[in-house]
Amino acid sequence: MVEPLGGGGAAPLAVPLAVAVALPVPLPEALWYSVPQRLRSMIGKGQRVRVPLGQRRRIGTVVELATSEPEGFKLREVEDLLDLEPVLSLELLELGEWIASYYLSPIGEVLGTLVPSKLPATARAKISLTSGGAMAPSLSGDAKLIVDLLREQGRCSLLELAEACAAGCAQGAPDALTLIASARALQSKGLVRIEGGAKRGSRFASAVELMPGDLDAMLVQCGRSAKAKEIVHHLSSIGRPARVSELTELVGCGPAVVRRLVKLGLLREFVQIESLALGRHLGGAEVAEPLILRPDQAVAVDQLLAAIKSGGFRPFLLRGVTGSGKTEVYLRAIEATLNTDRSALILVPEIAMVPSLAQVLRERFGDRVALLHSNLSEAERIQEWERLRKGGASVVVGPRSAALAPIGDLGLVVVDEEHDGAYKQDAASPRYSGRDVALLRAQRSGAVAIVASATPSMEALGRVSQEKFGLLELTQRAGAAGMPTGEVVDLREEKISARHGDVHFSAVLDTAIRDTAAAGQQIILLRNRRGFAPVVLCRACGEDHQCDDCGLPRTLHWKSQLLICHYCTSKLRVPQRCGTCGESALEPIGAGTERVESLFRERFPDISVDVLDRDATQRVGGAARILERFRVGETQALIGTQMVSKGHHFPNVALTGVLSADSYLKFPDFRAVERTYALLTQVVGRSGRGEIPGRFILQTFHPDHYAVRAVLSGDSAGFEEAEMRFRRSFAYPPFSRVVSILLRDSDQRRGSERIRELGRELEQLRGRDVLMNGPAPAPLERLRGRWRFQILLRGRSQAELRALLERSSILTSNWDIVVDVDPQNLL
Repeated sequence: MVEPLGGGGAAPLAVPLAVAVALPVPLPEALWYSVPQRLRSMIGKGQRVRVPLGQRRRIGTVVELATSEPEGFKLREVEDLLDLEPVLSLELLELGEWIASYYLSPIGEVLGTLVPSKLPATARAKISLTSGGAMAPSLSGDAKLIVDLLREQGRCSLLELAEACAAGCAQGAPDALTLIASARALQSKGLVRIEGGAKRGSRFASAVELMPGDLDAMLVQCGRSAKAKEIVHHLSSIGRPARVSELTELVGCGPAVVRRLVKLGLLREFVQIESLALGRHLGGAEVAEPLILRPDQAVAVDQLLAAIKSGGFRPFLLRGVTGSGKTEVYLRAIEATLNTDRSALILVPEIAMVPSLAQVLRERFGDRVALLHSNLSEAERIQEWERLRKGGASVVVGPRSAALAPIGDLGLVVVDEEHDGAYKQDAASPRYSGRDVALLRAQRSGAVAIVASATPSMEALGRVSQEKFGLLELTQRAGAAGMPTGEVVDLREEKISARHGDVHFSAVLDTAIRDTAAAGQQIILLRNRRGFAPVVLCRACGEDHQCDDCGLPRTLHWKSQLLICHYCTSKLRVPQRCGTCGESALEPIGAGTERVESLFRERFPDISVDVLDRDATQRVGGAARILERFRVGETQALIGTQMVSKGHHFPNVALTGVLSADSYLKFPDFRAVERTYALLTQVVGRSGRGEIPGRFILQTFHPDHYAVRAVLSGDSAGFEEAEMRFRRSFAYPPFSRVVSILLRDSDQRRGSERIRELGRELEQLRGRDVLMNGPAPAPLERLRGRWRFQILLRGRSQAELRALLERSSILTSNWDIVVDVDPQNLL
């Protein structure tokens, strides 16, 4: 039997003989491995190791230590230790365990998302003496031990140094954490140099150090060059290496002076990793001094500052109309948090929202701000992740994944646009909610939490009504801005062109666009579908170019001349003739952002236009470049998907138009109406945010729908009452908790039989308080070559639903089953 070690933290209380390793594979538990003698004094929780798994070698994270190996069989052995210190703190390990438990995900897959996949193995970093270390006077303790060993054996890896320490000092060797701390202290004093860990994308700078020798003799060798002598004097005084650019700037000389000193043997030249500038990921927003707060802002800030000062977990819903100055409230709360020497976590739902907010944060808080998101290069992400882990940054901003950042001592969590479904990971395991994970971290850290939105989710409003969240309200727009006025265009009464695929610009919208542009103001248009057309149809035979694996039509992308399946990303070149009948009768049906852009350019040739959608953000410069062009007025119109609706502040935008307000209304999802209302409210709120009055136009075939009428009248209370009434009647959140069970199978008949079998099992096991919809085919019945079937469970608590699942065979089945806790997407 394996006997776990007691105690917490990364440092073991006794020598571990076995460790449990969480591997990034779909296994329910960590696997046990024996620890070789040479690693026993260095291994601990939160460190990465390389272990055998079947015929392969995998990297995993140590999550448990034991003083004995199991009886009756022999464990396989840990092959390599990658870190001499934990890369995951105890807090993050516990967070990973909670995510694995709550979202029913394998612990190894969860921990694999917490650490950058290409994080360098610090145990392999090379350490050597600098000239200062080689000539260092008397040292004591661990510093003396390290320097003496390096003098004896020369340049070596940190792991080899630790092994040498353990071998040479059987009783008094420092543990790995102490050794690393001592080595870094020596590095900061310029006595040792630690090299290694560079990854693709890293940038390097030339650096030099003073060679051992008599200073006076060196100065003589410098000859008559005063600049050369100044460089030697400076390096001698600081006792550490320096970048060549730093030296030349300091003494006012060119690099040729440094090269001459290297050639004379007075300096040793080498390269070191340089910090990466992240300017390309920042917006160019003009950042003003802190604003004078309006009375409603002042009330909100006062309550937040009081909560920060008193300490403890205090969650608030910050509800403010679009353009009400929520960002300034965040900034005041962040400043107060940093003044207490605690850290802040800021989440936004989309990467496109990061540049402008990050620029504001950098202007206010400088290098204390770190960015984390998937558009960073590998080297940039590792740099920012390590800055957070080592305490070099105390504010982190990013989308969903930033909720897992290695930031310590959280004092404040901000979730901007908390209603947005993008906070939920639903494409792969672990299927976690960044918003809810951030709230959990705030609760465990005793931090103040702010979830903010102009259109709060029904769940957030439910927590306010239950008095689990405090309510802060901003009822006015910032400065002199007023709320935009608008009108609805009933598309049923429009004379829409008979040509298939046309985007309709009503006479009202057409005139408004021309008038707005003529006045030198800007326009935002929403078309929540990317690509050129969702279908390419053969008029001769009806071929619609469905994806072979998904059974859904591929979307035409005109600029790349590709037909792309938006579900599995398979691609085909656009054919000249129908592949089925050979006729040249192919016609694009429907319209995405590319087609809207094309028609806009034809209709309004004098108005400069750009597109913001997922495709555009993947090009050079990404969203930051597109938004910056719009901010400075290089483009007068911006067409986009829902990305244009979120968090952007452009004071010169006077008109927002929605080409079709019906995108979500008919989706088979209980959140469809809520999403429609939120999207429309957010996008119309992009206009009139400065001194220019704002206007919006909604084109719709459902002008009398309560969501559309609520947006037009600004009646949020009326919409929320109607939506809550619907949710209560049918026991949807916030009046229940939901789990979605999705079964996938390459064989339709077998999949149908299996989902019915699961349905019968759940029907027998569930109590009266658990409601079940299905089994039934999923709304998207086939994706990526697999048929999809669905069961939806609703109960009063997740604990109740989890107990039901644990009694069933679902969690242990080897069928392809996806369990999604608190799902946001039911398609």
